[in-house]
Amino acid sequence: MSKIIGLTGGIGSGKTTAAKEFEVRGIPVYYADDEAKKLLAQPEIQQQVIAAFGKEIAEQDTLNKAKLAAIVFADASKIQQLNALIHPLVQAHFKEWVKAHANFPFLVKEAAILFESGSAQHCDYVVSVQAPEIDRIQRVMARDAISEAQVLLRIQNQWTDAMRAKKSDFILNNIDRKSLSNQVNSIVEILQKSL
Repeated sequence: MSKIIGLTGGIGSGKTTAAKEFEVRGIPVYYADDEAKKLLAQPEIQQQVIAAFGKEIAEQDTLNKAKLAAIVFADASKIQQLNALIHPLVQAHFKEWVKAHANFPFLVKEAAILFESGSAQHCDYVVSVQAPEIDRIQRVMARDAISEAQVLLRIQNQWTDAMRAKKSDFILNNIDRKSLSNQVNSIVEILQKSL
């Protein structure tokens, strides 16, 4: 049975970069946030979200993700409401993905809200990615074309690095790619010895 490595970190910390480092070492990665976005693109899921959050987040019966983001990132209870709709669907999809990759000794589940969603309890190990907040803010502003205030709102709605670190087995400090790669190497070596 595959061991599940949860990979998490705050917005802009470099989770995807770290995930790619595991992938190049032959460890399959499940991108939970990407799967959640794919689910949100499905018309029937969009209708459930519109029904839950109101017609003001829709344009011609299609979900306006920017309007939804403005609502949920301004109110933690709204984030929980959205996660309650989407998370069980992602979890079911992940279980199928694990079955399809059962021949691998390790699998990585990359998820921004690994702890917040309760998914961490289903992982054998948890790796948290950390990066200086200024770097995180600049990355997200460039990636998502949003303001610093919008990034800070999202950061405030996530666990802090210290909270994640307390519950993690490994910490990756994302200062530069070479250092990150070396840190992933060390973790993979430790995990392989545990088999």
